[in-house]
Amino acid sequence: MAAAIAPPLAQQQELFKEVVENIFNRWTALRLAVEHGMGGALGLNTAIEIINYVTCYCTENKRVDFIDLREVLEEIMDQEFQTICQDESIDEISHILIKYLNLLKSNKVDEMRAELARMGPCEIWIKSGNRIKVQKMDDSSGTEDEEEEEDDDDDMEVEAPPFTRTVAMSAPSTEGSTTNFVEEEVEPGWTQVCNRRRR
Repeated sequence: MAAAIAPPLAQQQELFKEVVENIFNRWTALRLAVEHGMGGALGLNTAIEIINYVTCYCTENKRVDFIDLREVLEEIMDQEFQTICQDESIDEISHILIKYLNLLKSNKVDEMRAELARMGPCEIWIKSGNRIKVQKMDDSSGTEDEEEEEDDDDDMEVEAPPFTRTVAMSAPSTEGSTTNFVEEEVEPGWTQVCNRRRR
């Protein structure tokens, strides 16, 4: 029996991005991190970037397993959102994404779509131009004057601008990695991160 031939990379990325979007839009920890401003004012754009990054990471690497993906997601949540998930959601998401990735790479696209459809519809909140109500973190160490000023600003509504930010993301480094990062100022407030890996 001949081995199944995976779809071309561009098609894989298009199909797998649907899966990643569906899963991430259901991820409560990610949504709470964005809504509580853990990723800054542009946390929604960061979530959009992460979907693109995870899609590329999974489809462009020949072999991605549960442990690799879990480490990537843990590091992304820690670095981008200062969040450590203790609810085992990263394990669950990693298992689900690997299951769909294996179906895709085995050219079982119809089975993958059927599995995805069984999950049912969900609210798509990770999208360019969406309005997210960002809740400020409660800081009880402020003075009374500061607290009075902050009372009016407890909740901010931020509209994500159309997604135009382009930043090269690299797979998070692990212990013993030979990845070097070079930071270059691109424009005020943004830093471009270039990955230089020695093989």
